[in-house]
Amino acid sequence: MSDALAPSPGRIAPGRRIVILVWAMILTAAPFIAGFVTMGAVDVGIDLAFSPVSGARFYIDLVAGPLAALASIAAAVGAYVLLVRLAERRWPSELALAPALPELGRGIALAVIAFGLLMGVLTLSGGVVWRPPPLVDWRWALATGLSQGAFGGLLLGLMVQGGIARLGTQALGPAVGVVLAALAAFWILSFDVERPPIQRANAALGGAILALVWLRRQRLWLGLGLFMGWGALVGAVIGGYSLQCGYDSTEAFIYEPGRGVLIAWLRGEGGPESSVPLLAGCVLAVVWLTWRAWKEGRFSRA
Repeated sequence: MSDALAPSPGRIAPGRRIVILVWAMILTAAPFIAGFVTMGAVDVGIDLAFSPVSGARFYIDLVAGPLAALASIAAAVGAYVLLVRLAERRWPSELALAPALPELGRGIALAVIAFGLLMGVLTLSGGVVWRPPPLVDWRWALATGLSQGAFGGLLLGLMVQGGIARLGTQALGPAVGVVLAALAAFWILSFDVERPPIQRANAALGGAILALVWLRRQRLWLGLGLFMGWGALVGAVIGGYSLQCGYDSTEAFIYEPGRGVLIAWLRGEGGPESSVPLLAGCVLAVVWLTWRAWKEGRFSRA
């Protein structure tokens, strides 16, 4: 059933709502599983295939991360398309091929601008200092961080937009769909109980941004590009997986000097995604996207 022709939430029977929400959980989990299983399999395959080639080990490691991430992205998107095709009996119009490259590019460009502004504020304020990774080759750190961060960003965008926001809106309405997407992103990125509260808040706001972008566009590409670009840049700078948001001081391109309570409060703990400037930017983005969606009548469904 096409989303554009789907019945309004007020006309859906309670049992049907439950079915849709269960399906949302399945469609959220499947790309995650497919992506990470593929990444592990490719990593093991490369190790087994090239382990005797000791002289070129550095160059093998340099391309292993990007290859595994590319294969994992294909597996995650493929799992989503296949499940929608089989269970919903339609080609996913939210992944229409014609607007894919322009909207992906636009999303990536927005991510680069937003991340550049954030890091500019943190750098000029003295909250972070740049330097090459201290314990690994910078080329390997950059290639691995960019590729794995892009994979994590795409996975988050696919799960939150395609699984939670789209189906939550279909079952319970646009406003509830946005709230569910925010809660889902908060939950996905909060496995680490030691994560700072501000980082959890930024995760929830990121989920709301994804849902609002979906609500306005009715396609996934712009949100996927936005979070792929953001995940790639964060992954490279902090030296960790986008979904884990771990701050690895041995592979990161920045470190956080101790420069007083004010600077520590501004930059937060655990990298740029726990900073106060990002929180302010996310709040502004959510407010603006909500206003635009409201003006466009996206919240008018009962």
